[in-house]
Amino acid sequence: MKCRMPNGEGRRALALACLLSVTACQRAEEPAPATNDEYAITVTLSTNRILIGDLVHARVDTTHPVGTRVELPDPAGTEAMVVRQRRTASRPVDEERVRTTHHYTLTSFQLGAHPVATGEVRFVSTETDPVMREYPETVLDVVSALDDDTVEPSPIKPVLEWPGRFPRWVPVMIGIGLLALAIGLLVARVLSKPRTILHQAPPRPAHETALNALRMLLGKRYIESGQVDPFYTELSLIVRRYLEDRFHLRAPESTTEEFIRDAANARVLTADHQALVRDFLEQSDLVKFARYRPGPGDMQEAYASAERLIRETTEERKEPA
Repeated sequence: MKCRMPNGEGRRALALACLLSVTACQRAEEPAPATNDEYAITVTLSTNRILIGDLVHARVDTTHPVGTRVELPDPAGTEAMVVRQRRTASRPVDEERVRTTHHYTLTSFQLGAHPVATGEVRFVSTETDPVMREYPETVLDVVSALDDDTVEPSPIKPVLEWPGRFPRWVPVMIGIGLLALAIGLLVARVLSKPRTILHQAPPRPAHETALNALRMLLGKRYIESGQVDPFYTELSLIVRRYLEDRFHLRAPESTTEEFIRDAANARVLTADHQALVRDFLEQSDLVKFARYRPGPGDMQEAYASAERLIRETTEERKEPA
């Protein structure tokens, strides 16, 4: 059997078929590009059209390997964006990946279409070199309220003549203010007048308080029951308080006996009254320090001495004019 060689056109067709088969084999040997990138970025806006000064919420989701830090371009880096609030949260996707979500509350005071952020996203890891990804293109359209068809412009107001109509509430407010001023002046005048009807009761004289205390001491019947210590203690205290109130003497750090002795040596008492106080103190000291136990007669005499001192040094009261 004889084989015939192809002519010129057949040869060219055969060569082309061989070239295509070789190219197909080479392409089949190359690996297919990876479609599942471990570094993913998604940007979501609550709305892409706002009025000037309105708020918009932006959410940036990034998926990256565990142990990688995400560095986003700051929206405040653009001139048109203003960041009101920001927060970040992360949660695991699986054993090898983490999803980090950045929340922004943005606004703008410039009209036009503005990108939310520009630049690259950096995924930084201590084990490998930083990985760079382009920030997804996200545009926010800021419009004016005057461009909104739902807002109707207010009609032009006519020119007002000056002076205009006087409001009715102005005279009413002026009248109320004058009435309040008149009431305030009247109350101040009444309160500034001296009181001639109501008088404060004068303080009780010192001798009346002391004599009343002596009567209460006598009613306790210390003399009849022979209770020497409480009798002389209370009697000395009554005399001390009387001398303090009567002659305006103050000695808070001294004992009752020391105070009465100092008052006896002062010039506020006469010689007879000083001698009377000394006799009273000597008997009190004997009872307190020498364990002296006087009888009912001595106790009655000490009581009488204290009463006599109070009555003879009583201050003369002057009746008010």
